[in-house]
Amino acid sequence: MKIAHLKKIIQVFNQSGLNSLEINDYQGQIRLTKESDTHTQTPVVSETTDKSVTPDDTFTIKAPFVGTFYTAPGPDQAAFVKVGDQVTKGQTVAIIEAMKMMNEVKALQDGRINDILVVDGSTVEYDQALFALTKTGDAS
Repeated sequence: MKIAHLKKIIQVFNQSGLNSLEINDYQGQIRLTKESDTHTQTPVVSETTDKSVTPDDTFTIKAPFVGTFYTAPGPDQAAFVKVGDQVTKGQTVAIIEAMKMMNEVKALQDGRINDILVVDGSTVEYDQALFALTKTGDAS
């Protein structure tokens, strides 16, 4: 990519409300990210290192539609969930704002949050993975 083109992309990105941008084309690849200061909660993004967990024990919660992802109901409120939390089927784990409406994202099955895969306040796409979980069985 030419430097002038790259500078223009960076300028537009910095003026936008986006928190991340990735461009792949015949000229190359560029990934830009910036911190979001709209919420005080900072999600932890990490890799699962528990070797006793098999791929059959893991699943993701995905975005049901395009919108802005939030980990908490408001800027001054606690996150719905954090890494390590147990969730139950039907529990609200996040919200996605779409067309000025706040829509709850719910767990589809019981599990333990291993990773939060999206930065709070960022735009998500339909079917994008938001959380990585490990299945939990019936404790009785």
